[in-house]
Amino acid sequence: MKRFVLGALFGALLAGTTTIYAADDIRAVLFPVQIEFNGVTKDLGSGYAVLNYDGHTYVPLRFMAENLGAGALYDAANKKVSVASEPKNAPDAEKKVWAVKYRMERGMESKDVKAVLGDPSFVTWIDSSRQQVSRYDFGAKSDYQFGGLNSDVTGLRQGTLDAQLFIRWTPNGQVDRYDLWYVQKGSDGTRSIYTYIVYPDGSTGGALYE
Repeated sequence: MKRFVLGALFGALLAGTTTIYAADDIRAVLFPVQIEFNGVTKDLGSGYAVLNYDGHTYVPLRFMAENLGAGALYDAANKKVSVASEPKNAPDAEKKVWAVKYRMERGMESKDVKAVLGDPSFVTWIDSSRQQVSRYDFGAKSDYQFGGLNSDVTGLRQGTLDAQLFIRWTPNGQVDRYDLWYVQKGSDGTRSIYTYIVYPDGSTGGALYE
């Protein structure tokens, strides 16, 4: 989910004490305060702000969650916001799947994506649109080899890898869309494949892959 959209649920662009108006004509004042976590002040940056409405302080959920070691996810289809902690003792692939869902967002630059996920496994261009695409292979075997921009469903089913992420970039080097394919393992050893997609307009999708 795009940072502005998620942040808009709980904040707006910082501009002194300007009054803003929500869709239902609720008046809220931009509240330029510092936020401190365990004695350390963290900068909100230009993408977040704090609101004051009716004597209550409203803060950006994603900013708060990330600074508390968690992440935030907005499900537009179900009008639901989820907060989840990073799975500390999970395999690396499961942590990366969590990071894609709860730390990635449209508009991120390459350096920010690399800070979360590391270097991509494969980078190429879509000939028809000349759009750059990065592919990440999570939980892949050491001798894993795969080419192209279609998900390796066979590899996911057979256990050659646990997840695969495709990122499409805008011409100015920001995340435009990303498609995540990942495995959830059943207690009986079955490997179910799921998708999670963030589209260029900020909407999300995903389902069990049949």
